[in-house]
Amino acid sequence: MNIKTRTKSNLLLILAVMLVFSISSVPFLISKLQSDKMRAPSAEKGVADFSDTAVSKNIPIYLKGEWAEYYGKWIESDELNKETLNKNFYSLPVNFFSSFEDINSPLGDKSSYIITIKNLDMQNAVIYIPHFAGSYRIFVNGLLVSQSGEYSGSGTKANLSANMDVLNFNKNNTYEIVIEVSCNYMPGLYMTPSIANAEYVSSRSGSAATLRSIIFGAVAFCTVLFFAYSLTKNKIFHSKWLPVLFLVIMMRLAISTEGYSSFGFIFSKLDYEELTLLICSSTFIIKLISLLFYTETLDIKLNKNLSLIFCALFLLFTAVYCAVPKTVYTPFYNIIVQLATLPLDIILLGYLTDGIARKVPYAVSYTVGYIAILSGLLIDCFYINGLIAYNSSSYLPLLCAFFVVSFSAIFIKKITEIYHAALKAAELDKQLSNAHMAIMFSQIQPHFLYNALNTIKYLIKRDPQKAEKALVSFSYYLRGNMDSLTQKTPIPFTDELEHIKHYSDIELLRFGDRINVEYDIKCDSFSVPALSIQPIVENAIKHGITKNPNGGTVKISSFEKDEYYCVKIDDDGVGFDIDNPDLTDDGNHAHIGLENVAARLKAMSNADLEIKSQEGKGTHVTIKIPKTT
Repeated sequence: MNIKTRTKSNLLLILAVMLVFSISSVPFLISKLQSDKMRAPSAEKGVADFSDTAVSKNIPIYLKGEWAEYYGKWIESDELNKETLNKNFYSLPVNFFSSFEDINSPLGDKSSYIITIKNLDMQNAVIYIPHFAGSYRIFVNGLLVSQSGEYSGSGTKANLSANMDVLNFNKNNTYEIVIEVSCNYMPGLYMTPSIANAEYVSSRSGSAATLRSIIFGAVAFCTVLFFAYSLTKNKIFHSKWLPVLFLVIMMRLAISTEGYSSFGFIFSKLDYEELTLLICSSTFIIKLISLLFYTETLDIKLNKNLSLIFCALFLLFTAVYCAVPKTVYTPFYNIIVQLATLPLDIILLGYLTDGIARKVPYAVSYTVGYIAILSGLLIDCFYINGLIAYNSSSYLPLLCAFFVVSFSAIFIKKITEIYHAALKAAELDKQLSNAHMAIMFSQIQPHFLYNALNTIKYLIKRDPQKAEKALVSFSYYLRGNMDSLTQKTPIPFTDELEHIKHYSDIELLRFGDRINVEYDIKCDSFSVPALSIQPIVENAIKHGITKNPNGGTVKISSFEKDEYYCVKIDDDGVGFDIDNPDLTDDGNHAHIGLENVAARLKAMSNADLEIKSQEGKGTHVTIKIPKTT
């Protein structure tokens, strides 16, 4: 790769990485804009004042800010006096700059979280924790208003459904919200609780689940379609990895957020917390299979050690995830693990942008598609682990849909190309058949038959042995022309050479010493289209040396080079002006038939025909037939 191409590839890689992080930052930006629009406060020391908040039915209020936390205690269920208990304050949503000790509730135990809200005016509201991987109860002023999961102090069964009572918050009242949680793996409350209009929550959840199911179905359809085409001779993507990639994407859509709710019957025996391992694993597998697919499709030589290294890292991660004590888990554990795969993404984006720089077909579409899926995975990772205080669950299915659309566009374009190629091939085949017939009939025109038969008639009286030889040559010549009608594939060069000799023998009998035909055959182990060399020899005799009063010589030679076979037909006849050939007696250009010969050579053998001629000195025709067509 030259320096210019390498520079372009590096700039495109930087642009691709910037685009991924720009798309991934959109939910954070929207969360900030919504918060600024509503002037939603952040709680300070466990108190949030909503005096300046403009409540909207279509925008949830996220209870962000400092919450009071009580380790290992259920304040309401155990009827404890919180004034006598030690408490800690930490902020929601969690962020990259928080220390791991900010949320350190005992794992597999119970904890309580308290916030006081003032001056909130919202009717027909519900309070819940969106997509929390644990069990929880929510109390408002001591009354249980929402709960989710199978709940106990020594183990939970988490799910994404919740029983929520409809509440009316009055601006003149103060409300104490107590959330009791129990988690097997995650340390307490890490998702930001939300207050929203009940109708909005119901509609939003239903729409999100429907959207994810529709996109799941679209991915499933494309998986079956691409797999079916991978079994045909017209392999659209030339890779066995694409159906596997789509299958893993389907699983990824089914195991997180609304997907878990829609496909819970499949994962009913798994706790939502336990699906975290599947989420991380499927994310890594998507990236690894993408690497294998794109490098195979774009014809990139992938270092086998690279894929082995990433597979080894994945197995190591799985072993660590399953074996280490639960006490090492933090809200950032899954994020850190998934961000650790970013080097794999950068390597893959490097391959893709390199393909763009080298102008590889469809490299742009492949790159845009991978940017979409990578951005969706990053956003979903941030959201399900509590970093985004904004419902971002639809980003992953939408970006997956964009990923599928990019492949569908490529698929449709390739199918169209195959269709047009088939039409072009059919038209070319028709043209070749017409040219084939034209050449064949040009070889048995009446004047040649008349001349040949007259020659045979003359020899019968003067030299019966030569007459018999001429008759045999003439019959073989006619049979060769007739056989060519059925030849749709190249024939051995030796067969074409025999046809040339039969034709030349007749002409030698007609013109005697005026013409001379020489052969210098150094290689004959290749094939040519039927009637592709003989017409050139005929042109050399008929329009070349016989037009010279002194006659002349036609020399037919063949030899082999590293990359091609070569056939040359040279004559020392009258020659002609290539740009303005002479007219024959029938009004046609003397060498017009060579155009059809050249077309057949190119179409059937990918061979090139070159003509050099000079008036008064002769004509030289060179045919180069590639060894690989």
